[in-house]
Amino acid sequence: MATTYITLVNDTLRRLNEVTLDTAGDGFTTVRNVQGLVKDAVNNSIRLIIQDGQEYPFLKTTNTQTLTAAQRTYDFPTDMGTVDWDSFFLKKTSGPENAPRHLKTITYNDYLQNYRTQDDEGDQTNGIGKPLYVYQTLEEKFGVTPLTDGAYEVEYVYFTFPADLTAHTDTTIIPDRFKHVIIDGAIMFVMRFRSNEQSAAMHQSNFEEGIKSMRRILLDDNLYVRSTVINRPQSSTFNSVI
Repeated sequence: MATTYITLVNDTLRRLNEVTLDTAGDGFTTVRNVQGLVKDAVNNSIRLIIQDGQEYPFLKTTNTQTLTAAQRTYDFPTDMGTVDWDSFFLKKTSGPENAPRHLKTITYNDYLQNYRTQDDEGDQTNGIGKPLYVYQTLEEKFGVTPLTDGAYEVEYVYFTFPADLTAHTDTTIIPDRFKHVIIDGAIMFVMRFRSNEQSAAMHQSNFEEGIKSMRRILLDDNLYVRSTVINRPQSSTFNSVI
């Protein structure tokens, strides 16, 4: 069962011996003082957890992109944080030869040096044929080459970077059994804001141990992500303050 934003906030407030908020959400979006501080702290904690383990299984998503004849590049989903470049498969949308085929990853420089000319000289209206390679552009999109002549789809795996929680009924993507890790991180941020370094250090230690435990439980040693394609504005160290 997913944990709601109001539950995370109120559980953190209880740990801080502060007044909790109305569970019905009345006035939730406009609260200030310590309650508002805790709301921000919860989101900061979630960001750090996801930033530390961008390949957690609960972030894994599969996307299918329909290719357009002669189109060079395609956008990633807006919620994408990292992409597994080894997961790109090409599939013909119709006809007998529709078995998925793995697309080999090449660098953008490799594309420019060895494949762009054939795309430039190819049919810019109808495409050339069946794509064989995928690459990441400088604009943080992906491209395929040779240019497709249409009737293909590309399927790939990416790991989402979810938006901040806003409404009291919003639920975190992090499994409920790790709720205590979110709360320890939130308290760490609150204590840093209050300049209570001793308490902040204690909760930082708990937070870091909780994240290590999450990684041990959830991450497969054989799983890896080859490239981060979108840089998110987020705290990068445990010493950041809200």
